[in-house]
Amino acid sequence: MIRIICTADNHLGRYYGKMSLKQLAERRARLRDAFARAVDFAISKRAHFFFQCGDLFDRESPPPAELTFVAQQFQKLRDANVRIYAISGNHDMPTASDGATPVRIYDALRAARVFTKRTEIEFDFVKVEGATVAIGGIAPDPRLDARADPLDGVTYTPPQCDVALLLLHCGFEGNVPPDFGSAILPKARVAQMQGIDYYFLGDIHRTHKAVVDRAVVIIPGATERMTFGEIGEKSGFYYAELDGKDAKKLQHQEIEPQAMRREIIRTTDLPADAPTDFVFERLREWADAEQMLQLRIEGPVSREMYHHLKFFDIWRLGNELNFYFDLDRAQVEVKSENANDAAGGGEIVSMRDEIARVANELAAQREGDDRALIEEARELVLGKISQP
Repeated sequence: MIRIICTADNHLGRYYGKMSLKQLAERRARLRDAFARAVDFAISKRAHFFFQCGDLFDRESPPPAELTFVAQQFQKLRDANVRIYAISGNHDMPTASDGATPVRIYDALRAARVFTKRTEIEFDFVKVEGATVAIGGIAPDPRLDARADPLDGVTYTPPQCDVALLLLHCGFEGNVPPDFGSAILPKARVAQMQGIDYYFLGDIHRTHKAVVDRAVVIIPGATERMTFGEIGEKSGFYYAELDGKDAKKLQHQEIEPQAMRREIIRTTDLPADAPTDFVFERLREWADAEQMLQLRIEGPVSREMYHHLKFFDIWRLGNELNFYFDLDRAQVEVKSENANDAAGGGEIVSMRDEIARVANELAAQREGDDRALIEEARELVLGKISQP
């Protein structure tokens, strides 16, 4: 029985611009832990192969701590006689590159076999319990147009083997979000390809399995939910047991992700006299010290109510009550006070006015050098913003 673990989209070293250094360190530790779960599972199952189908790292220049962590995990797999195969992803591959991506380091050290060619499928042949297994892969090509076929024009020789496996980093027809901007593998291409029995795809953070003619397409999904848009997705990796071409087990192994929550408050539900206190009450109801919470406040408000909404205080309390808090107020619209505005439209809030207002509120809560520093920063920032 051929035993395989497939993972992708681990996004180690991911950066969140609104997180504090402490939050960022803890979040990155959770991402590492999720990847380690896949490694430990592979060792416990005495897997023959460990596949990593791209976006192991979140960027092309990952922090040294992430590179070291992966080296340690790969060494654990090698000590357990698990063969490692990998490709780069769109996140950790430079757009102008000869293939020198961070994951290629492990190929140079012979810790893993990393496929780097973009227009030719290479194969390794391995004997497993009497069966010849062909493992191939192709690196994503950043030059391709959005939604292009990643295998269009790609050359390969159908392998002579008992079962052939192919690693890709791309979307799959029928399983991509509407705004997906990378290459997409068409079902017709899978049906047309000769000699490939199983396709293992990274890039899409939604796990999926499909059968096209005699071929099987497996998408492990991400090992953690990366954004609030992925709240409904299951994180984890795939475990496969194959008897030649026959699949005896194809199972998605779930990993419990960090709790995420999204809430919306309509401005029409806010009391005119104390809108901020109303939001505070909701935040306390939804609070969880381990979760990532996103709150959207949306709808029209009068200018008076707008100035009674203390957005900085809301953001600060949200962060105190949760692991991470994101306040989305892009859909708040200040109602026009112009009686001649027949359309009844809203006003665009000036960025300068908003920055000045928040800075003034913050400065009012400080004294001495702290207050002077905030006021100096306010003037510096305002000086960089052109007048409306």
